[in-house]
Amino acid sequence: MIKLLEDAITKLRQLPEVEQESVARFVLYELEEDQEWRSVSETHADSLAKLVAEVIAEDDRGECPDLDPARL
Repeated sequence: MIKLLEDAITKLRQLPEVEQESVARFVLYELEEDQEWRSVSETHADSLAKLVAEVIAEDDRGECPDLDPARL
């Protein structure tokens, strides 16, 4: 285990049990979501690459509007 993770676990052990459980549930959820995203991305890699290429081509032709960060 890397030192940073060991440090985080040491700090977590100092929290009340209910907070430890909340953090554990959050971490497990995020790990599961990350695995699902990787799986979907791998399954659809060719389609995603094609979509990205189409958007880049549209942007190169000036067909994509500029985004205003204040309106996002």
